[in-house]
Amino acid sequence: MPRLTTADFAKMGLLLVLVAMLAGCGLGKGVRREQAQTFDGQTFRGTAKPVGDDRTQFVASVSQPGKSIDGAIKAAAYQGTKYCIRTYGTSDIDWSVGPDTPKDQLTITSDALMLTGQCRDR
Repeated sequence: MPRLTTADFAKMGLLLVLVAMLAGCGLGKGVRREQAQTFDGQTFRGTAKPVGDDRTQFVASVSQPGKSIDGAIKAAAYQGTKYCIRTYGTSDIDWSVGPDTPKDQLTITSDALMLTGQCRDR
């Protein structure tokens, strides 16, 4: 059986240090989660999806609007803006029902608030 030398122990120690450093950097943890945005002190789960085949038109929605209606409106507008930037590279939106719509005219259910708009293509 071969004997381990001091150099072999040094190499193993260095390897362990490198593995520990990489683990501390988040490598090996998979995809990094996006940091949660807060609106009016609350976090909202949200999404924006195209309406039919026309990808310029979208519906942005967030769940649990009862936590803060003002926060939910901002969060849904944020989702719409992210959608347009990701899809068309611009944050220009023509809102049909948007953040400036009076609250009594918004589409709000017990578990979702929805805004609708159209991305302005450059």
